[in-house]
Amino acid sequence: MSQIIEVNIADVLLRLEAKMDKLENKIEKLEDKIDHLANEVNEVKINVAKLDEKLNSVKSDVKTNFDGLDKRLVNIEFVARSIAGGIIIALLLALTRYLFPNVTL
Repeated sequence: MSQIIEVNIADVLLRLEAKMDKLENKIEKLEDKIDHLANEVNEVKINVAKLDEKLNSVKSDVKTNFDGLDKRLVNIEFVARSIAGGIIIALLLALTRYLFPNVTL
């Protein structure tokens, strides 16, 4: 009877070793997958950083362009007011000449 128990124990030990080997292989595969995923995450972080830099550059360019457009709009507004003022003065002079034809200016 002790021989049967010893054989059974040896058989159990062999099975346990086989299962341990399988588990070790699975653990190694999982570690490889984790390393691969970590590398992919790092690549994504790098890509996000590059996109952030590009976004900041685009924001800066847009701000510069809007500042330039704002200055141009201010200049156009000044020109429009000057032209409107000139037209009003010309109309007032024409009205004055019409109402007072004998007056020389």
